[in-house]
Amino acid sequence: MSGEPELGVDIGALSARLRFTPEDGCIWLEGERMTLIHLSAFASFRKELVDTVGLEAARGMLTRLGYASGAIDGALARRARPQEDLLTNFLAGPRLHAIEGMVVVEPIAHNFDPSTNYHAGEWIWRNSAEVEAHLLENGLSSEPVCWSAVGYASGYSSVFMGRPILYKEVECRAKGDPQCRIVGKPVEEWDDTSADDLHHVLSLSESRDGDADHWGQIVGTPVPSSHQPDGCMVGASPSFVSMMQLIDKVAPTEAPVLLVGEVGVGKKVAARAIHRLSTRSRQPFVAFNCSSCSGDALDAELFGLEKGAPGGAAISRGGRVERANRGTLFLEDVHCLDARAQAKLLRVLQTGEVDRAGGTNSRPVKVRVVASATPRISAAVRDGSFREDLYYKLNTFPILLAPLREHRSDIPLLAKHFVSVFAGRHGKEIRGVSRSAVSFLLTYDFPGNVAELESMIERAVILVPPSGLLDVSHLSSALDQRSPRFFRVSRNGSLALAGVEAGGADSDQGTATLDRLLEGQFHLEAFENNIIVRAVERASGNLSKAARELGMTRPQLAYRVRKIRELGDGFQETDIA
Repeated sequence: MSGEPELGVDIGALSARLRFTPEDGCIWLEGERMTLIHLSAFASFRKELVDTVGLEAARGMLTRLGYASGAIDGALARRARPQEDLLTNFLAGPRLHAIEGMVVVEPIAHNFDPSTNYHAGEWIWRNSAEVEAHLLENGLSSEPVCWSAVGYASGYSSVFMGRPILYKEVECRAKGDPQCRIVGKPVEEWDDTSADDLHHVLSLSESRDGDADHWGQIVGTPVPSSHQPDGCMVGASPSFVSMMQLIDKVAPTEAPVLLVGEVGVGKKVAARAIHRLSTRSRQPFVAFNCSSCSGDALDAELFGLEKGAPGGAAISRGGRVERANRGTLFLEDVHCLDARAQAKLLRVLQTGEVDRAGGTNSRPVKVRVVASATPRISAAVRDGSFREDLYYKLNTFPILLAPLREHRSDIPLLAKHFVSVFAGRHGKEIRGVSRSAVSFLLTYDFPGNVAELESMIERAVILVPPSGLLDVSHLSSALDQRSPRFFRVSRNGSLALAGVEAGGADSDQGTATLDRLLEGQFHLEAFENNIIVRAVERASGNLSKAARELGMTRPQLAYRVRKIRELGDGFQETDIA
């Protein structure tokens, strides 16, 4: 097969969309996390699945698995290169299938009409992983066995075209045929005997009800530009879904909720979500940061003040607790409350009454308390600075919000949302996000979590030129903290350090250099040390100048120089200016 001319797709450009981050144990294809699996393990699993649930049920499960994967790649291909024609983008699918190790695809014929969303085609598959898996465990088959691959083709084509397309395998090497051959066309063009094939791909049959929103969501319809001032919850990772399920369960109740997580994970947004989903949603949502004041000022601000109270109060006024009556009181950083405020808050929770500073009468309140804290609250309880009884009262329903680095698969969704929001807010038209920027976002640790990502994207949107591409250079302040390190697949199939966009003579030359390094006796730490020593030598010991050449800050370079000096390799005390 002369793959490049026939499919018209650059395999190198597609491979460059793969990112490997071994330190985090992650492989990314664009914004989707991937995994590698041994074919022999897949073959064993496939056989056990058939033996356990039966041939038909196993076929259905694996077909749906392939369909889900194809749907994701279909959405990726449709939005990956908006400047290309749709046919060129569509033909990336067979290449993605090859990159992912499933089959090599050769086109026989295909009909593609984007004006009517019509697609039909016939293709040859070679080196099918499923055929090898089946032959390894079962030997020859009486029927086609490329179940997940057929599901992939159906899912990819259906999502890309925006209408249900069904593929069938009409020849299969596992049956003794010389090759695997598939035929695909719109569902309505198949005869009634296709019902057995349709029920294996549930999403296809569901889509016949005309659920246009379903297709639009998968293809990647932009997030609406309207933005609630209190933010919104965005994500699809297991930890995010688990958190939202807990919020859904507790929101309609009156139970106190304690949100625990690092700075910037979105505790206030989660608190507002609880309020919106509660029976109090039409009542006030009152937020108070417990670290904003202390002593008498905290007492007055939170619980209110009576006229004539110590300090010379001229008028009586209610505090945040009373303002939240019948609604929700959100206490941010509740672990920062002093001992007096903790005692008064416990009384509110136990009795439903609040005592103003300087007052003699208790006032009834019906308030639902949602509190937030960093993980240090557990230490505060242990050392006695935070009351145990108050902690257990607030901790009736705890919800842990994971740091962003633990659910990186949500980063593309969050980034897409923030780009849409801030492009609308600042009147900017953003053409897209570069591969290097996506790679950086996926490999950066985000110590400030979602809040840092939000600020980073807003800054980048402001810096992007009109109708420009958001690039890694627009995320510049984050680069002062950590330079991105990720890997991609080189043209010869080896892993290469990435960070430069593919295309052009300079990037090709850089790729070749990196390939030669990785194919030899290459040690990354030694290479880093050598290049740092050389940069400092070129700058005559001037660390500021050397840091500029290396693209890092002076403190970052000084730290590395100190570590190299400790190893006794390359620097003397007098070498540094």
